[in-house]
Amino acid sequence: MRVLFTAPGAVGHVFPLVPTALALRAAGHEVLFAGQQPLSILRHTGLPTVEVGDGGGLREAFARALPPGTRFADQDRTEEETHELSALGFAEFGRSTVEGLLAVGRGWRPDVIVHESFQGAAPLVAAKLGIPAVRHNYGVTSAGAAARLRRLLAEDYRIHGAEPTESATVIDVVPASLGGDGGGLRVRYVPYNGGGTVPLDLLGRGDRPRLALTLGTVFTDWEGVAPLAHLIDQAGALDAEVLLAVGEADLSPLGPLPANLRPLPWVPLSGLLQAVDAVVHHGGSGSMMTAAALGVPQLMLPQGADNFTNAAAGQAAGFALSSTLAAVDTALLDHLLTDEALRKSAAATRAEIDALPSPADLVTDFEALVGQVH
Repeated sequence: MRVLFTAPGAVGHVFPLVPTALALRAAGHEVLFAGQQPLSILRHTGLPTVEVGDGGGLREAFARALPPGTRFADQDRTEEETHELSALGFAEFGRSTVEGLLAVGRGWRPDVIVHESFQGAAPLVAAKLGIPAVRHNYGVTSAGAAARLRRLLAEDYRIHGAEPTESATVIDVVPASLGGDGGGLRVRYVPYNGGGTVPLDLLGRGDRPRLALTLGTVFTDWEGVAPLAHLIDQAGALDAEVLLAVGEADLSPLGPLPANLRPLPWVPLSGLLQAVDAVVHHGGSGSMMTAAALGVPQLMLPQGADNFTNAAAGQAAGFALSSTLAAVDTALLDHLLTDEALRKSAAATRAEIDALPSPADLVTDFEALVGQVH
């Protein structure tokens, strides 16, 4: 069986698909990943890749599609406006991959195409070539995004003589308590966070409580680290070790850092979170689900995209708090580190995730799907 995977060129959209791709390859099936720039995020997966798109990245696509001056974080936008702007950007990013995906489909002849929710061109290509499509979600819910992308790419469907339809199979990577689209396959979230070195002293717990601070890969790219100044100032008053995980971002705008704060280079999030008692992050799906899979209490500071939906889901499940960057204070961070109810809810959610089928268990479902076609 040949399985073509494809996702927009961003870690939050690529990484959730990797465990499924690796499971299929380990079962002896051929796997190819059609990716966009930056292809470096696929380098450590060990998967064969082919480039599609126009050579540009997500920022360039969003700049073409969105009004000038649009910011990632904008407290004056409604959630609906944020979702629509996001869909506009991803529709443009996906549109650039249509011809490349068609060439890959005709040349490599996959038996099934697995696409991440925001890769709106993949269902078009699957419909055009008569190949089954599987939508692989990455978080709490993605059905709304899929519908928006079909609407925004309606003209592209018409040009290529393809009928806009929902993918035949949907894979959810969240437990029922967190929602998901439902009605398809539900699989355990297995954190994949790319390659990187975990410092030796972070392979176990420290002598003091540990708190991780991260705002993911998108927020700091768009906004820089300056918005973190207040959060870091409040964390500096904690009786805890604070691990600042912002990769290679320039920290000079923050000035002198508190004595209890330790900046880290790129560390795989799953490795980092096994060494901490709690995490503060922006509410991205990858950050939320990695922490949930490891049973780590969370404070989410939603900025845009799906952050607000994730924060609401985490609060409802009891394993997360939510705030704004400006409202965070030392007392809230201390509560995050010490509240037993948060810890118990985080452990319960981890148990629910652990009880789901593993990515390896999906192999027979893929085989059955392809068997129905051939």
